[in-house]
Amino acid sequence: MKTDLTPDYPESDPLRELRIVLAGSRKLGIFADAIEAIADWRTPTPLPKAPRAVLGVVCIHGRMLTVLDVVALLSEEVGVALSKPSNPSSPLSIVALRGDEQLALAVDSVGETIAIATDELQAAKSEGGPILGVVHRDGASITVLNAAELFASAIRGRERRRRRF
Repeated sequence: MKTDLTPDYPESDPLRELRIVLAGSRKLGIFADAIEAIADWRTPTPLPKAPRAVLGVVCIHGRMLTVLDVVALLSEEVGVALSKPSNPSSPLSIVALRGDEQLALAVDSVGETIAIATDELQAAKSEGGPILGVVHRDGASITVLNAAELFASAIRGRERRRRRF
């Protein structure tokens, strides 16, 4: 499966806006057109038997959203244990994503929006995962998330919907 890095953008517009967020020790990027809203932290209502990366559900702007712990999701994907900051008073945010999956991401902080050229994005080593690629900016690596694959990655190995008999 080939991943299209420039969906819904004409070839005459080579720049895309990337919103920077911090989660654990990682600097992550989410394309701005995939973000519906950014909200202050609300404690999600836990879901029984949910995968480790699913924190629970919250209501933001009248939508019930499944909140994913992006640190846990990426630590499973790359095999490295990432941790939340030791300061529990640090402000957390919820990034509500657009789309049919009704998802949101728990992040430590939301940063600036930068414009990147499509050729700056170095594709991820494995296709179909939550990581779309990496952008290098100002001496730092920004891991760009693939919003379309986040839910599938969070529930990998588990039944997505309840079976009906």
